[in-house]
Amino acid sequence: MRVEVLFLEVLLLLSAIYTTGVDANRSPSLGLNSSNLQLNGIAFGAIPAFKERYYPNTPSQINAKLPRPISIMGDYVELDRNAEGLRKIDWHLDTLLKLPGKPVYQIALMPNHGLLSVSPFVINRIAAKMAEINRNNVTVWLRFGHEMNGQWYNWGMNPWLFKDKWRALSVAVRRAAPDTYMMWAPNARFGDSVDSTKGGYTQYWPGSDYVDIAALSFYHFGGTRRRNLIPRENLALEKIQEFSKLYGSQGEGKPIVLAETSAPFTRLISTKQPERGGASERDIKITWLKQLFSQNMKRSVPDLKAISWFEIIKSETAPGRSDAKSEDFRLLLGNRGVSEEAREYMQQTISNDKDE
Repeated sequence: MRVEVLFLEVLLLLSAIYTTGVDANRSPSLGLNSSNLQLNGIAFGAIPAFKERYYPNTPSQINAKLPRPISIMGDYVELDRNAEGLRKIDWHLDTLLKLPGKPVYQIALMPNHGLLSVSPFVINRIAAKMAEINRNNVTVWLRFGHEMNGQWYNWGMNPWLFKDKWRALSVAVRRAAPDTYMMWAPNARFGDSVDSTKGGYTQYWPGSDYVDIAALSFYHFGGTRRRNLIPRENLALEKIQEFSKLYGSQGEGKPIVLAETSAPFTRLISTKQPERGGASERDIKITWLKQLFSQNMKRSVPDLKAISWFEIIKSETAPGRSDAKSEDFRLLLGNRGVSEEAREYMQQTISNDKDE
């Protein structure tokens, strides 16, 4: 059975090999609306807490805190058996279509039954769904199997099978859905080198012909113990620059995106007291925001096109640890003072852009 599946995937690749490159007629804007929120030339997006158990929120609530509408709406969709999970997209597509400025729809498509479940049948269902979204005049950034270089998802740490599935999906999606961009998105490097299986990049790279956007998940957690620490100077720049040299114009020639980011303020669940470290929520989050969208960032990493903020509060346990903590990733819909200062910074940055 597995041999038959692989044979079908090879046929799929060969039958559409001419479509593996990015269509020259596709917009270099990646579908981003320049009238939506951009800071120093970097588009600002958000990942809402659509159906979180605690403190759910919506894109409209996020937009209400911003000087301009979000450029990207992020989402997470579990594939489930036979791609039945794709139906969940309809709920949020209706929400997106009502938002001002036609934001890009960034979908983290999660093969939650493992990579072997991503059969040719499933791949074709995904491609058909992306085409359906595109027919609504919506651009998709399809972030399949994100953070595949980590051990926390059941599709992770399997570079050969990941690349096999990615390539087959890329061919099918490009053939069916021309306004869907394949977004390859590992976790920011935490391995010994960029070549490491655990926490590296290169072993998971499916090839330039099969990727439209190179992206990262990148958070400031205050170290492995997740302490409340101010991000050190140039932390964001160094990590993004390393990635961009590999996959941006100096390397594989792809636009660079931060698919999700934040700098959470952490509390102990048992006592509800702040975790050790001593930094305030304001200092942690505003410092991170300013590092990411600084003029220095845009000058140093000109390939960086967009950043999406993870606007969620959640309780979780860090990989390799047993102590669950409450982590407030929100920039806009949590601490009121942080939200107001973030908006002021954004408004001032927009004003400065107009003056230049």
